[in-house]
Amino acid sequence: MLRSLLLLATMTMACAAFAAGRSVDAGGFPATLHDPAGAGPLVVMIAGSGPTDRDGNSAFGVTAASLRKLADALAARGIGSLRYDKRGVPGSAPAGNEADVTFSTYVDDLRSVAAWAAARSPGRPLVLLGHSEGGLVALEATRAAPDAVSGLVLLATPGRPLAEMLRDQLANLPPPGRGEALAILQELEAGRRVETVPAGLAGLFRPSVQPFVVSLLALRPAAALTEVDMPVLVVGGGTDIQVGRADFDALAGARADVASRWFESMNHVLADAPADRAANIATYGDPDVPLVGGLVDTIAGFVDGIAAR
Repeated sequence: MLRSLLLLATMTMACAAFAAGRSVDAGGFPATLHDPAGAGPLVVMIAGSGPTDRDGNSAFGVTAASLRKLADALAARGIGSLRYDKRGVPGSAPAGNEADVTFSTYVDDLRSVAAWAAARSPGRPLVLLGHSEGGLVALEATRAAPDAVSGLVLLATPGRPLAEMLRDQLANLPPPGRGEALAILQELEAGRRVETVPAGLAGLFRPSVQPFVVSLLALRPAAALTEVDMPVLVVGGGTDIQVGRADFDALAGARADVASRWFESMNHVLADAPADRAANIATYGDPDVPLVGGLVDTIAGFVDGIAAR
């Protein structure tokens, strides 16, 4: 009996350690590797915009840990994953001079991470899973090196040109800020820098961040998806207050063979959330909020399908 209890305790501790994954240096980026089977597709996760870490958290009050929860849940299904701290996150590669950073910088970083994963397990299928802006990074990295990727998952990812999304968001600004912001956006969309930016708009349009913004505005996600010849899964949510139905439809309709799933009650942090704005935003700071039901099954089924190809 005692031996059985000790064996059970040992197995429990081993499972707990396994669930946590292990820290690795993935092509120069701090990362967490879950690899329960050591075979089958490996899912490389790319976090969203700003200082968002490998867990999906950021210093801007986001502690829902959506990517960590997703990695843990996939590991419980025997699916391996690698998620990394992108450039600029404390402890990762430094962002350097902000004016030198463009969207391509993050695409190149992902390619370094993916190359590390491929070298670790030659011939193993890689699935890129990007959340929000991370989906755009995954899409562009796939376009740059299609032979290195076996599948693509786009979670709450913009599907329209980014200028359209920004105009929708800026429409909520009171005057005169709204007019000033839209005028700056028009200049940047044309590739022209704006040297004088009102203090209230510096967070979005300060001159040093404009090279990145200009490179982001040049993206055409739905059109890019038509150039990707591999299995693609697009996932969106009805209570997402950042990326909406029009973006989901643009991506899901880009190709006839795109797999898609719409979760009516899923918000931007992949949680089951109400439409009420305050209650919705409260989930961003709740580490105990569960992932929306069915999300893990949908992603796991897609990855398993790639394994069977």
